[in-house]
Amino acid sequence: MVTLVDTDQLPPAERRPAQVVARLEEAMVSRVRFADPAAAARARLDAWDVGGVAVLRADLTGDPVLARSGRSAREDVAPAVSFAVQEVGVGMHEQFGAQRTVPRGGLVLTEVAAPYAHRWVGHGVCRALQLPVSRLGLPVDDVRRALPLAHRSPLYGLVRAHLTEVTRDAGQLAGEPLVHALASPTVHLARALLASVAGPAPSVADVAAETLLTRVRSYVRQHLTDPGLDAEQVAAAHAVSVRQLYRVCAAAQLSLEQWIIAQRLECARAELAAPRSRDRSIAVVARRWGFTDPSYFSRRFRATFGLTPSEWRQVGAGAPVLPRPRTEVDLTRPSPPAGG
Repeated sequence: MVTLVDTDQLPPAERRPAQVVARLEEAMVSRVRFADPAAAARARLDAWDVGGVAVLRADLTGDPVLARSGRSAREDVAPAVSFAVQEVGVGMHEQFGAQRTVPRGGLVLTEVAAPYAHRWVGHGVCRALQLPVSRLGLPVDDVRRALPLAHRSPLYGLVRAHLTEVTRDAGQLAGEPLVHALASPTVHLARALLASVAGPAPSVADVAAETLLTRVRSYVRQHLTDPGLDAEQVAAAHAVSVRQLYRVCAAAQLSLEQWIIAQRLECARAELAAPRSRDRSIAVVARRWGFTDPSYFSRRFRATFGLTPSEWRQVGAGAPVLPRPRTEVDLTRPSPPAGG
């Protein structure tokens, strides 16, 4: 766990709302405001990295509002979805013209790069798991259409129960050796929830393509350390042509090469943070995950996570990498080979 903000550890003179807001906004994509600009504000923001998925817990007192205006939303390039569980208090949420009351234990979905507002009265606690839309494998328009309807899906209760436990037990889960195995089903459940209300029922061809894409994703994850992993190998393993493979990926707005690089970067980032890898050089870790050019690896790592590999290693094990819309990798564009 990393505590990003804790006003209880600050001197009273630094607990004014404006100062607390500045600290919170350094660590969050939301804009924050408190009802009384003269009253001392209380805030604690903790973060975990659960197998490459960022989890935040915001504990705020003072009638807080977490929001994003239309102007600030236009500054972002790649959207991300926050799946937030209201732990304490009753939240009021508004986005895409829909307003909803979020009771204690309720789940609310927010596209954080678009205008929204989420508030509660007095003291409230919210736990949120954030996923870039590119990782969900759905068109942005489908995601935005689905968000106001997600609570009507038959999958809503299942996903809410799963995310409630994942966000509640983030501290314990983050320390588990096999925590990365949890990230994939979490992403797939989140995707299924949105897909279930995004539009009409899929055709037989759509289901076949989706099945192939799921198998491809699983195959890639199992072969990330294979230096020969490329589109030809993936296509051959699934008895389809490279052209068909690219067509299925394009329909899901996914660049296979970029996605392989993104997955390899996630694995390298996790290994660099692991205490057991401290005696391995950055170049060795990079080669293990398919990057033959250390300079290329360093550039891609920094572009994705905002830190160089050596800076990330110095942060220490368990420090989360929060989604940053400005630097999110565009998985819809082709790229050079993963080895650089």
